[in-house]
Amino acid sequence: METAPIASSIIFRIEAPALGRKGWSKVAIWIPNALGFRLLIILRPRKSFSFIIGSDHADFMLPSGWEVTTAVLLAILSFPTSLVLTRFFMTVNAKRGIVGIDVHKLNKPKIPEMCGASIPVTLILLSAAYVLVGGGNSLMMLAFSLVVGSAAVVGALDDRLKMRGIYKPLLTLLCGLPIVVLGLLYPNQVYNPTLQVPIFGVFHLPVIYPLSIPIAISVTSNTTNMLDPLNGTMAGGVSIISAALLIGVLITDPAPSSVFLYACLLFSALGFFYFNRYPSRAFAGNVGTLSVGAALGALAILSRSEIASIVAMFPNIQNSFFFLSKIKRFTEHRSLTAKPTKLLEDGRLASSSDPKAPLTLVRTLLVGRPAKESEIVSTIFALYLISAALALITMILIG
Repeated sequence: METAPIASSIIFRIEAPALGRKGWSKVAIWIPNALGFRLLIILRPRKSFSFIIGSDHADFMLPSGWEVTTAVLLAILSFPTSLVLTRFFMTVNAKRGIVGIDVHKLNKPKIPEMCGASIPVTLILLSAAYVLVGGGNSLMMLAFSLVVGSAAVVGALDDRLKMRGIYKPLLTLLCGLPIVVLGLLYPNQVYNPTLQVPIFGVFHLPVIYPLSIPIAISVTSNTTNMLDPLNGTMAGGVSIISAALLIGVLITDPAPSSVFLYACLLFSALGFFYFNRYPSRAFAGNVGTLSVGAALGALAILSRSEIASIVAMFPNIQNSFFFLSKIKRFTEHRSLTAKPTKLLEDGRLASSSDPKAPLTLVRTLLVGRPAKESEIVSTIFALYLISAALALITMILIG
């Protein structure tokens, strides 16, 4: 990837071979000025993937000011960074034999695993860069990076060691401690122990709030991890959630750090989604799903969007509730003797008829109606869009 500053604009170029494509069609895409800035994407055959960000013109500035505009522009770098890193992990992991079987395909292809590591790496790198250029709350960036990084480590250990199901919830409890510790060392500079609930008002929880932080990180990490059964569901769902919450933050309380982190999560998830979408060429692994879930939990706390985040993550919460209500314990999907879905001879998925099979969101969508994997993914995305819209309304009601 090459970068070159021109005035206040920045030009980025990724060579096509780095993305593993045989060729590109020439396309130019403008993101309209309604977003407050312009982004030009150019795809050229067998050459490069280039895009230009920024301008000195005041028309490109977001209504919240230059600090927020700069935060969004810098966060856009998450997309090419995640894109290139995902491709890197795909190549390296495939060579090392770190692969998984796509069990929902008739030909059972081997797909590179743990490629979702590109997302936490991108988030941490861009957070550090944002602080180095003098933007944002350094304590907030540090807390966020420590939470995401520690969750990624837990996920990587599980990917390699295949730990028992109970260990992930317990270890991800520890991932929330950086926020708690930094909050105690620097009161009112990392998080605010006040919960804002629509209609019911404001609740000050100086003791309960910090104690609940590790639980919140563990819950968001593991619910995100549990709803990644089909190609693109995790990355696409997180993109929808983070986009809605980013819009909500911009409308209600456009703090530059919160805007930057939500935008980073959005664009890094989209970078990975490019390779993870149906039919998937890269799997996230626990290193990706746990860290992304931890990022959502950390951002909910650091940006004071707790209730809206819960609403946005309703598909994840619903899936986890279905699973635990049936199995009644923390366990790994690989250790289940009965699977929630089955693959038909025509390539469609159907709900399992085994009474011992766990109940999941995907299984409920398939009851009495076998469907293609891509159709189920689209339905899940529709559920995310509904939850995201309700989350945005929630943020507006809170104000």
